[in-house]
Amino acid sequence: MDVALVLQGGGALGAYEYGAVSELVRNGIRPKVVTGVSIGAINSSAIAGAKGGDIAGSLKELWDRLALDVPKYIPKEHHKNMSLLGNPNFYKNRTDWWNHKEWTSLCDTRPIHETLSQVVDWDRLNDTNNVRIAVTAVNVATGVQTTFSNVNTHMDTRHIIASGSLPPGFPATEIDGQFYWDGGLFDNTPLPPMFELLTEDETENMPIILIDLVPTAELVPGNLDEVRNRMTELSFENRFWDQFGGHAGLLDHSRILEDLNKLVPQNHPLRQEAEFHRMMEYRACKNIKLITPIHQTMSEGHDFSRAGIHHRHQSGIAAARNFLEDFFTDSTSVKSKVKAKAKARA
Repeated sequence: MDVALVLQGGGALGAYEYGAVSELVRNGIRPKVVTGVSIGAINSSAIAGAKGGDIAGSLKELWDRLALDVPKYIPKEHHKNMSLLGNPNFYKNRTDWWNHKEWTSLCDTRPIHETLSQVVDWDRLNDTNNVRIAVTAVNVATGVQTTFSNVNTHMDTRHIIASGSLPPGFPATEIDGQFYWDGGLFDNTPLPPMFELLTEDETENMPIILIDLVPTAELVPGNLDEVRNRMTELSFENRFWDQFGGHAGLLDHSRILEDLNKLVPQNHPLRQEAEFHRMMEYRACKNIKLITPIHQTMSEGHDFSRAGIHHRHQSGIAAARNFLEDFFTDSTSVKSKVKAKAKARA
């Protein structure tokens, strides 16, 4: 079954996406459209550029490289903080201390350029016949969200890393004279770019699977560490629902757009308006399905220890399995209803 995937940012929490997506493809789910931001953009590149189309294998290779092997003599409670010293296949801490007054970042991201160059089949990623991909970043100078897509751009490592250039840790990524930061600073749930990639038939029928890495936790902090975590969570939680008053409001919005689309005649001038097209893209909201892993604080986002990655990978698999039980039941029900309607019309 063909689906669209939306992958959020969250650092090492992206291992949930690795587990969940791997389980989806093992059960016959085929990502045909994928949008990502930050670590979700990195995962998206491994999906769209999977060598030989082996998505699960591509994600495994990526995360095997990103996972840190912590020496046995390091106490377990310190494992999650080891990435603060660097991650050889992701980033390294700067050492040019003599130049520190001119620093605009703390780390060097050349290692992730090399990792993506080795893991991703860039010819495949740029072939829209396989997967359509879009990632988002923020223009540092203008503050405007920018979307990079293989539909209108020949993508390379810069476009993926721009989406994950989270300051002050990572430097801005330069593309064609412009500098970009992490797209999660603007919106950590890249649904609108997804809508733009869908065909008319996909807008009507294609399931959109959103892996909600930072679900609303409804937590009230009890100490300063929890305050810091909660502030970060509030910055990266899924804000898309809030515009419509929750999931029920989102479905109502989609239904109203469906009715409006039916009411406007095919030859009406409104259909030539770009804003009308953008508005109609949101009809796809009715197809959004959520996979929500167990909640963890955002401080876990820098835990790239191999044990931490393994735990999130397994949790992502478990979340996907729970999701698939209902997903295939709902899909069968929908197909039956469609066939019944077609039979009645005949």
